Parts: sequence; C-alpha cells; structure tokens
Amino acid sequence: MSTQNPSVISRLNRIMTTIGRWLSWFAAALIVYMLVHISIEIVLRAFFDTSTFVLEEFVGYALGAMIFMALAATHTEDRLIRVKLLRNAISRRGQAIADMIANVAALAACTLLFGALFNIFTRNWRFGITSSSFAETPLWIPQIFIIAGLGFYILRLLVNILVYAEKSITAENS
Repeated sequence: MSTQNPSVISRLNRIMTTIGRWLSWFAAALIVYMLVHISIEIVLRAFFDTSTFVLEEFVGYALGAMIFMALAATHTEDRLIRVKLLRNAISRRGQAIADMIANVAALAACTLLFGALFNIFTRNWRFGITSSSFAETPLWIPQIFIIAGLGFYILRLLVNILVYAEKSITAENS
C-alpha cells in the first residue's frame, strides 16, 4: 500500500484556505459589530434623542473591511458569481486552463487596485490624514484592513494559479 504525499502546492493551498477561513470569521465578527452598532444607534435616537454621531462612518469602514477580508474565502469556496455555461462544455484540462486564465486576469486587476490603494494608505499614514467627521478617525486605520484583505486575496490568487497549473499538468498526464 503506497501513500502519496501531498505536493507543496496542495499544502500551501491548505494553509491559505485556513488563513482565509480565519479572515472570513473576522468578517463575520464585523457583521455582528455592524448589527450591534446600528441597534445601539436606533435605541439612542428613539429613546434618548441622541446619537453616536459616527454610525455611517464606522459601519462604512466595517463594510469595506468585511468585503476584502472575506474575499479570499469566498473565492476559495467558489461562492463568487461565475458563468459556467462554456466552462462545463470543455475538458477537465481545459477547465483548469480557463480557471488559471481567469485567476491571472483577477490577479492583474487586484494588483493594480492594491497599488492604488496602497499609495492612498501610505499618503494618509505619512501626512496623518483624518476623516472630516466628528470622530476624526485616522484614515489609515480602516484602510489597513482593506489593504490586508486585498493583499491576502492576491496571495490566494497566486496559489490558485499554481493549483490550476498543477491540475492542468496532472490532467494532461492521466
């Protein structure tokens, strides 16, 4: 009986999936935070005629962070919108190649977005730019979660490209 050791790529894929799951749990915690903050705001406005004055700002930050933190796990679990009509009509090797091309295109777009957002982040950090609201939140604080989530998604896409390349090679050999 022979046991096949998992490849380096599959081990890396498992690690990235685990980290992505942790980030998605963080995103779920942000949903809970938003629910609690909105509920507190409703109670304050309805019964005490006051407000936290930062609901829109902080929930907006949490929403942005939630989206980017959960992006890699959503992609890994194949929960993003995909048109599979053409994909299902081709061979397994063709599907792996098509998925690899889609991941390369997503990687290129996300890398450009990361560069732009990172430039904004570093400018806000360097000059101490704050929000114009009552809270005067340093803008780099919410942006760091978006940068981290997008950066992890870029790493996830790189691993996906390796996984699809490995699938393409093994499909060709079998």
